[in-house]
Amino acid sequence: MRRIPWRLLREVLAILGVIVSLAFVGWQIRESNRQGRAAAYQAIGIATSEFHRSFDAHLNRLETESDYAEAVKHWTLADWEALERITVADLRMLETVLLEVGQGQLPADAVKRLGYNWGPALANPAFACMWPDLKPGVGESLRRYIEETTPPDKRFTCEVDLKGLRDATVLHGGAAGG
Repeated sequence: MRRIPWRLLREVLAILGVIVSLAFVGWQIRESNRQGRAAAYQAIGIATSEFHRSFDAHLNRLETESDYAEAVKHWTLADWEALERITVADLRMLETVLLEVGQGQLPADAVKRLGYNWGPALANPAFACMWPDLKPGVGESLRRYIEETTPPDKRFTCEVDLKGLRDATVLHGGAAGG
């Protein structure tokens, strides 16, 4: 039996040490990613829960009516402003989810799993009316996401003059409907 030189034995042990160290680092990275993903889901879930807890009967009614073109024509400026506030908050949360997905922190199906799969967003009469004012204030990924949810031929054409409603309400001191 031939003796193994100490130098070779040391090199083999060193290589094994490097392999074990790399495996440990890989495991640590995977564990860290798992914890980061769980924390992201938790933070977005808490924010979503708090957001929905702030809804009252009026906001619930507006959200329901937003799907009806005839209903939104009769909204007051206060109605539009209330829906715009909740829509902006919702868009910020959706933008956060999309950012987390884009960075690889959350999987691609996180939008759906977290309840932000809005479907054809621009087919909703109220959202379609607000979108021109909201669009400049959102990031490119969110803008693309919203516009890709609705084919151009399925987009609602807004019949409400929001600027005119603002002008009439603010300049004339009324609470006129649309």
